[in-house]
Amino acid sequence: MLVLILISINLRPALTSVAPVMEQIVADLSLSRASAGLITTIPVLLMGFLAPIAPLLARRWGQERILTGSMALLVVAFSIRYFSQYSFTLLLVSAFIAGMAIAIAGPLMSGFIKQYFARQITVAITIYSVSISLGASLAVALTIPIIKINSDHWERGLAAWGLLALVAFLALLIFMPKSTSSHQPVYQYQKLPFHSLRAWLLTAFFAAQSGVFYALSTWLVAHFQQAGFDNIKASMLASAFMASGIVGALTLPLLAARVTKRNRLIGGVTMTSTLLILSIAWLPQWHPIVVVSLLGISTSGTFALALALPVMESSSPQSASQLSSMMSSFGYIVGGITPALVGIGRDVTDSFQWPLTFLSALSFSMVIIALFLRNKPSD
Repeated sequence: MLVLILISINLRPALTSVAPVMEQIVADLSLSRASAGLITTIPVLLMGFLAPIAPLLARRWGQERILTGSMALLVVAFSIRYFSQYSFTLLLVSAFIAGMAIAIAGPLMSGFIKQYFARQITVAITIYSVSISLGASLAVALTIPIIKINSDHWERGLAAWGLLALVAFLALLIFMPKSTSSHQPVYQYQKLPFHSLRAWLLTAFFAAQSGVFYALSTWLVAHFQQAGFDNIKASMLASAFMASGIVGALTLPLLAARVTKRNRLIGGVTMTSTLLILSIAWLPQWHPIVVVSLLGISTSGTFALALALPVMESSSPQSASQLSSMMSSFGYIVGGITPALVGIGRDVTDSFQWPLTFLSALSFSMVIIALFLRNKPSD
């Protein structure tokens, strides 16, 4: 269970720790916001493009070894960020390496849960979802204080999260059992479920959710700064968005596992997200702490559910990882493009209002998809 928590916590700081310092990076390195958005766009795109490779690697070398290697790659990526204060190229290299690590580890977690927590699926899914949200929120909340401690060096604040990845790497080395030999692999490869309409609906849902979540994670601080909030207040609002997400990540997968009409729950929550995004876009001064907290609950809740669905919908560790790989492959490509589109929209319109309105439309598409995601007869 400790290994599950440590791996999950490390799946988001490489992305969310950038948000509080995005405007500072833009200023210090003389970047456009579209270019700066590549720091988060590249990892998320890689999470899409490389997701189908993860089961193949697990088949060849074993699930445990690949997860250990992924944490080692994260340590390398964060270490490179320590030297990136004057180099956008190094930031992009670190983004590429971090993206590879997360892309490979993420899809394998569904099979990991299915294999090691078969009798505690709901509890493990909840811990997995909450740990991801916890890692994301800690990265947003603590990056600025870490930077302040380090004489306002933002590159040190970004690199500090490598210590967390190092702890996960060491835990995997110490606690995880050795993979079985290549002659009798535990992990048997199966084809991605391209023939399944339900798999495509789940993939479309995951794509829309990823786009909304990563765009908000990337640009929420910058939006509130433009709306008149100082850097500390804007970062606090983004931290509230991430921290409140723990509540959604804790409750929504549990509710989804128990309700008879799962699609109605999903539709209601995603409709709430749609309205809250519109509120932030056009009325940023209207009770912002309440709005971002509710938005954190709804978006992180649906994101956690999207991560949990492959486990809920599958009968074996292999099928869970295959469905997760398909959802990740297409979903994260959309998720990676969306922050860049929002950044471009901000540069073109000189405002975040219309780009965030686009996000609300993407959120509403999940309401439509939810209408077709009725529980399977076996649920």
